[in-house]
Amino acid sequence: MKFNPAYQRFLIVGAILIAASIATAFIIMKPTTGQVAAANKPAAPSAPAAPAAPVTTTKFDLGTQELFPAASEFRLAAENNVLQLKVHPGSGHFIVVNKETGTVWRSYPNPQGWTNADNAGALKSQLRSPVSVRYVEFNLKQHLLKDTNMLDQQGLIGDFKLTGDGFTLSYLMPKLGFTIPVSVRLKDDYVETTIQDHGLKDGKTAEETALAAAVRKGQKDPNARIASIRLYPFLGAETSGRQQGYLFIPDGPGALLNFQTEQASVGNSIYTERIYGEDWSYSHNNPLSTRQAVRMPVFGIKSGDSAVLAVVGSGAEYGSITAAPSRAFSSYNWATVDNGYRFKFFQPTNSQKTTGIMTYSRSRAGTDRSVRYYFLVHDQADYVGMAGRYRQHLIEEQGMKPLGNKTSGISFKIDLLGADTKKGFIKDSYETFTTTSQAKEMISQLSSMGASQMRITYKGWQQGGISEFGGALPVDPRIGGDEGMREFAELAHSKGFTVMLDGSIYSYNNNGEDGFRKNRDGLRDLGSYVIDYSGLTIAGPKFMERTILSDLESLKKLGVDGLAFGSGIGQQLNSDYNERSPVSRTESKQIQESIIGQTVSVLGAADVSLANFYALKQAAHVFGLSHEYSFDLFVDETVPFAQIALHGLIPYSSGYANLSDNYNKTLLQAIAYGEVPAYLLTYEPSQKLIGTKSSEESYSTCYKDWSGEIAKQYQRFNEALGDVQNQFIVGMRALQAGVTETTYSGGKRIIVNFNDEPYENNGIHVGPGSFAVTEGREPE
Repeated sequence: MKFNPAYQRFLIVGAILIAASIATAFIIMKPTTGQVAAANKPAAPSAPAAPAAPVTTTKFDLGTQELFPAASEFRLAAENNVLQLKVHPGSGHFIVVNKETGTVWRSYPNPQGWTNADNAGALKSQLRSPVSVRYVEFNLKQHLLKDTNMLDQQGLIGDFKLTGDGFTLSYLMPKLGFTIPVSVRLKDDYVETTIQDHGLKDGKTAEETALAAAVRKGQKDPNARIASIRLYPFLGAETSGRQQGYLFIPDGPGALLNFQTEQASVGNSIYTERIYGEDWSYSHNNPLSTRQAVRMPVFGIKSGDSAVLAVVGSGAEYGSITAAPSRAFSSYNWATVDNGYRFKFFQPTNSQKTTGIMTYSRSRAGTDRSVRYYFLVHDQADYVGMAGRYRQHLIEEQGMKPLGNKTSGISFKIDLLGADTKKGFIKDSYETFTTTSQAKEMISQLSSMGASQMRITYKGWQQGGISEFGGALPVDPRIGGDEGMREFAELAHSKGFTVMLDGSIYSYNNNGEDGFRKNRDGLRDLGSYVIDYSGLTIAGPKFMERTILSDLESLKKLGVDGLAFGSGIGQQLNSDYNERSPVSRTESKQIQESIIGQTVSVLGAADVSLANFYALKQAAHVFGLSHEYSFDLFVDETVPFAQIALHGLIPYSSGYANLSDNYNKTLLQAIAYGEVPAYLLTYEPSQKLIGTKSSEESYSTCYKDWSGEIAKQYQRFNEALGDVQNQFIVGMRALQAGVTETTYSGGKRIIVNFNDEPYENNGIHVGPGSFAVTEGREPE
């Protein structure tokens, strides 16, 4: 084939520009060989690129009304007995209609609030666009993100199709080379939106870059790549002036941001937190959040007599929950999920790793990103209704099972501290606090005093005590050894108690045991740093898995009922950029779920602590549910959303009651929230813990000081909660300031008075700092 001379010159120029671009990028970056491999290691498996296919496109168009699509321009896409889904083909915006009530939810802000002056300027295109993108330009300022959207990019709609249960389309931004395939489906009482990974086009190809460079007469291509995508970010967004409502965010147990017409100025009022907490593989030189980690992948909006609950599904581990009250970003109250694809990290530029630059990961985290939006009306349209629908989701979609008749009565959580290390001037000393023989004496006394059900976790049982990580087995002989632990477990079982061993010891290593080598087996970040936390090296997920699985059969011989996990299993979710055993954040989550499942299979049970909700499916108890939010000034109220969602599915506790700042308030909150109290105990006096590496803050643990109180509280909690352990919480409200009422599915109501004065109403008397149990008609 013979080309004309002009076309030949064009190909030669294009090839030269591509080569020059690659060479320039290499000179600027200057990474070491290992850093190149790490930076390009996929964060998660991506689907192979599909061969190019013809795409039918139309101009992105909001319709004749210009501001938002007119109601007459929506087409029916799907329908069931409860809801209708209607779509605007020109923009991909949709509306959902409740067929019984006529309530309408929109994928865009309610137009009736648009005239507010807070929606002026650049905000207009953000608020009107169904998708917005943050991207990084690797050939320019690779440490900065830019924002754009369909309107600003003069985007296109590609391959719009009705699918029977909804619709599919692609959002195209040709100037940047982005194609974002989207599906929207109607199912039962929810709509599920998905950003499909297969077909997602992330920047321009080499051919497109060369052609664009020729058109721009040699200008440098920015090499734009997607950092994050928000799909339908203003779904359900409402202004504060039209009707009452609030944003629900998963901060602590749950928190509400009330709709307010005069929002106080409190600096940055936007809530943004990563689902399942920080990823330590991006931690070096990156500021970490001071808020509590997001354990539940949920958020919600209540507006008047309706509400929407969003549950983040596939890809949640790469998402962040973002919420903003009115006037923080616009006149609207809104919440969404920010789907992350690339993440900021410190890349060293010398072999000593002393200098470097902040940039974004080159590889894209590849997986579908889905969100289910549950549409609620009537008495479901509040945070209690949202929590109830999330409970149903946990049962139907996550496989959690109601307790049914598996439990009757309260089973107190009692943790025993075996030993720790005390730092010495010349040599550290080993300090015993509770030997297995002493533990037998302790539980026998508690049992004789009326504590008939206990779930016991033995901490500090490993070689060297609770501050040692690595080489846990055999049980340290100085507290009784393997034989002493077997005898303790036998006695506990004879009394009907459960015995767990602390499994958080497998999350770190500080002694090189189990064949651990820091530079080989430690968790590495994207800059190739081995990650230490408080003097401990975080174990890589695959090393942690191998070690636990190799110990399970030996643990089984001790006669214990299971392991109580925390830290790296269920609580922390990290990628690992160790070249020998790389693990994506998705794979890390799968490894943790596998560890919990195999522990249950071999030993019989697994407990979790401060756990992300993906870890609860196979767990028998969750410890560390928070009572408080993170004390952002823009938050108006803490609510026990997590407790409402979990009650009747899994027993749960907050912190140790005997170590709390306000003991009586902690117990009252536990009764109000349906919790099982937890205590940390030692046989030795608490003073002996002073100066130890990990236990010094446990200032009141001696069981002789607490045995009578524990027996008293056991009877008290059984009176309140003993017969409702297997029931769902269906109601939670404030009767007045400092007085709450919790209602269970069987009709039992518990009124808790946190005040210093008695509460009287409708024949019900609740003393100060006390509670009352009642059935039947609710007080007015």
